Amino acid sequence: MLRKTLRIMNKANETITLDLRHREDVHEAPVIILVHGFKGFKDWGFFPDLAERLAIDGYVTLAFNFSRNGIGYDPRTFEHLDAFSENTHSHEVDDLQCVLDAVLENKMARNYADPERIGLLGHSRGGGTALLAAARQTDVVSCVVTWAAVSSFFRYSDEQIAQWQKKGFIEIENARTKQMMPIKKSFWDDLNANSEKLDIVKACENQENPVLFVHGSDDETVDVEESEKLHEACGSYVKRLEIIENAGHTFNVKHPMDRDKPPAEYLTACDLTENWFDNYLNI
Repeated sequence: MLRKTLRIMNKANETITLDLRHREDVHEAPVIILVHGFKGFKDWGFFPDLAERLAIDGYVTLAFNFSRNGIGYDPRTFEHLDAFSENTHSHEVDDLQCVLDAVLENKMARNYADPERIGLLGHSRGGGTALLAAARQTDVVSCVVTWAAVSSFFRYSDEQIAQWQKKGFIEIENARTKQMMPIKKSFWDDLNANSEKLDIVKACENQENPVLFVHGSDDETVDVEESEKLHEACGSYVKRLEIIENAGHTFNVKHPMDRDKPPAEYLTACDLTENWFDNYLNI
């Protein structure tokens, strides 16, 4: 197994850090890009294990950090809360596009990767972002899998909106690090100014390629009804909704993940995902 950490620059001259994994014997293999969610990062919980499982299965995998996710060189804490505060949904869509462009331009795993077979796997907010990217480029993204995807980015309380208006920022606690993470009003302004472009349900309606929606029945963060809504709206002729019983938002994986004892619910999500990509991407 080969693993390499790479860095590319986005349009704002910010760094996007990626982990590239693949077997040494693969040649022009399909590419799977893993998209993390809110307060997530490429080294969180199941991402390294999932990326490696898919790479062992014969794929080239790319797990990356959004440029403004707040993570620096130390994944144990968020070192760049100033960058985190400046993040927007539009900026994350642009970051994902930069990663896609790098694959299309054959800058990632040259000879190992097939830029004409690209799949996206997004978790939580990253699932929504992946669906947006896939709908805009159905000729580029061949296949999508979402884990516990959000159906809308509009998920803030009246109190939070009022605080944005009054103070110009809100703060959300990170349960793991106990840091208070600021989000500037520019985040809310971007969401409202680009509400049509950031409409996840509409993006689902425009899907043409196979989409698998995976969700936990006991998700405490994103209700399973959100994946049900996305699945119902999805315009693809090849679509599927899988609800995993007794699984929470992270499929019962905690950070750091004990890779020697992975939860059964997580393994079920992995099996469903690998089978989907095997059937609809690795062809």
